Amino acid sequence: MTHGDDAGLVFPPRIAPIQVIIMAIWKTADDKMGTLLKEVLHKAGVKIKVDDSEQRTSGWKFNFWEMKIRLYSVTGVPLKLEVGPRDVANRSVVVSRRDVPGKPGKDLGISMEPSVLVSHVKSSLEDIQAPLLQRATSFRDRCLYSNIADVNSYEELKEVITEGKWARGPWSASDAEELKVNEETGATLRCYPFEQPQGFHDCAAKGMTAHAAVHVNGRL
Repeated sequence: MTHGDDAGLVFPPRIAPIQVIIMAIWKTADDKMGTLLKEVLHKAGVKIKVDDSEQRTSGWKFNFWEMKIRLYSVTGVPLKLEVGPRDVANRSVVVSRRDVPGKPGKDLGISMEPSVLVSHVKSSLEDIQAPLLQRATSFRDRCLYSNIADVNSYEELKEVITEGKWARGPWSASDAEELKVNEETGATLRCYPFEQPQGFHDCAAKGMTAHAAVHVNGRL
């Protein structure tokens, strides 16, 4: 998984379906405050959700809270805003980054004042986005591009797949022909690169004039 760690998924903010989750520890005025914070951040263009799950006894609430912290680590929401009784009294929130686990990723006492909160959340999302993009780009250049071989025939395609590499080559095969390639080599068509060559050779799978270049790989 490109964006992930031992705890699960780490969503880059720009593609995250939910960028910020607001979690209230107690089912009291904190939830109302969570709704107000959601309105402030939503107006600023942040994709946000309030966790309004029903909670019961204090012991049950504590265990449920710990479970939810782990849950949102797995689902990869970039930022968590934690709101408890003390936070409400101090008009502040705790902001936790998914990409920096534990105390190093927590910012305590962030003001609920709209301009301060919006600025902090947006800058935090950018701080998360930049290194994730850099890491993914570095991985692509180091591990993927160096492991792609250009092919122009079916024999070359089979040889490259046997070596465990990605094959890039001309393609015009039908679904049935693609299935036959899969049965014979274990390879599947993975994607059509955005950057396409100007001219095409014959299809690497069936020898007819190709209409696009594709990436083919035999690994799941």
